[in-house]
Amino acid sequence: MIIRLERVVPFPRDDVYAWWTDFREDDHRGHDSPAASRRTILRRERNEVWLRDRATRPAPATIDERVILDPPNGYAVRARYPGAEARYKYRFEPVPEGTRIVLRAEIHPGHLGRVLLPLARRSVQRYAERDTDFHLREMTKDLTTAGSALRPPR
Repeated sequence: MIIRLERVVPFPRDDVYAWWTDFREDDHRGHDSPAASRRTILRRERNEVWLRDRATRPAPATIDERVILDPPNGYAVRARYPGAEARYKYRFEPVPEGTRIVLRAEIHPGHLGRVLLPLARRSVQRYAERDTDFHLREMTKDLTTAGSALRPPR
């Protein structure tokens, strides 16, 4: 299954890249986040970051992720979910309005997921949209002057 979405934000690509790749342990702790998880940053080495998310919402799961950074163009992730492997990329493209953020995800289900995932395609797409939009709202708060005065820098 392939999921693709894009959004345009009114911020320079370098700022978007810096915000989006500033991985933090509380990245999914906002009250309006579609996910609830506790992130552990396992290690950072050159342009790679290893993460482990222990999610409680939308379903309990442990997700191991390997992130490969490609500054300032974006990053790629290989993630192991219960029942599926996922590869996704975020691309940050400069456009006259600011930056276009493009997400492309490939989800490869295993065993029972081969039957269930196609049935849940719309839900998976909606979840990706809600999660991306949550992070865009957080980024907007952090990158605007009024929001920056209220929150610590990322």
